[in-house]
Amino acid sequence: MRCTSARARRTADDCEHERINAMKITGRHLVVTPGLKAHVEKRFERLARYDVTLSHLEVILNVSKLQHTAEVVCTVQGRRIQAKATTPEMYVTIDQLVTRLAAQIRKHKERQADHKAPVTKLARKGVRPAAPQEATAPELEVVRPARAVLSLEEAKRRLDPLPGSLLVFTLRASGKLQILQRVGRDRMVLIDPA
Repeated sequence: MRCTSARARRTADDCEHERINAMKITGRHLVVTPGLKAHVEKRFERLARYDVTLSHLEVILNVSKLQHTAEVVCTVQGRRIQAKATTPEMYVTIDQLVTRLAAQIRKHKERQADHKAPVTKLARKGVRPAAPQEATAPELEVVRPARAVLSLEEAKRRLDPLPGSLLVFTLRASGKLQILQRVGRDRMVLIDPA
């Protein structure tokens, strides 16, 4: 719902002008009329929907032979953005210029967006929360046995002689989690998950 009172309009206009700091309009081989200046300002107000502050905005309007060119150079959140458009009519050129600048601002904002899920305190500490159980899957019991603190030689002795056997333990020397696996009859592999 849009409020149309004079005070609300004045406040909305003030907010839009705050988003554009120091607009400078320059004409090359062209006199910038008040109507042309008003058209430029009106079109740049459309950029307020992107919720960014444009600073050091410089618009250069140029006429060369039968081509009307408009350039803009501005700073958005510390990043320099520029756009350029050329058509046979100046008002259409300004419209295309604002459209191109809006596309660049939209791309800049999408790059700045954080698309990752928020990191929880547990994830920062390296602890993974237990996976949620699905209603359709059979019930799964999670067993967390205490890990033995062993030296490598003790772990080799405790490992079952059958191929494929695993032993999860904490290495006494480093305090790190280790996994010892028997690959064949005479071969063992030490897995360091970290």
